[in-house]
Amino acid sequence: MSNMRFSHIKKGIFCFLVFFHLISCHAPLRPAGETLKQAWYRYWTYIKRGEFKKAFYYENLSLSPGRTAQKYAAAMARGLTVKAFEFIETGKEGSGPLNSTPIKMKLVTDWPPIVHIKGDRGVVTYDYWIKKNNRWYHLRRGLTGFW
Repeated sequence: MSNMRFSHIKKGIFCFLVFFHLISCHAPLRPAGETLKQAWYRYWTYIKRGEFKKAFYYENLSLSPGRTAQKYAAAMARGLTVKAFEFIETGKEGSGPLNSTPIKMKLVTDWPPIVHIKGDRGVVTYDYWIKKNNRWYHLRRGLTGFW
């Protein structure tokens, strides 16, 4: 009887561990109370590492129906390679496009891919973030505006 009872406990623990593993691997969680600078840093760290599925949850477009981390990751994998990034300063909240907050940053990439130019290219640019539901989201710049 005791042996049978121990078997049920082992099965219960195993099921709990499997469930916990599936939840933790397939539902990236963002820390509660994350500041703008923390969100910015995590997002660009994921981009630099090529962890695009994790970066997706920092994108404003992740809130749109029909968008998936898989499609985002596939598209991002064909893009530029981020070699380094550096925080410079945060602009005035709400002063950017769509009432976003600009972050001035330095971005080092291998883009544009020009044959006769060797090495990495660094550029100082503005990165825009918008706050929704008490979380900061990255605004993507596109040909027709920001989203």
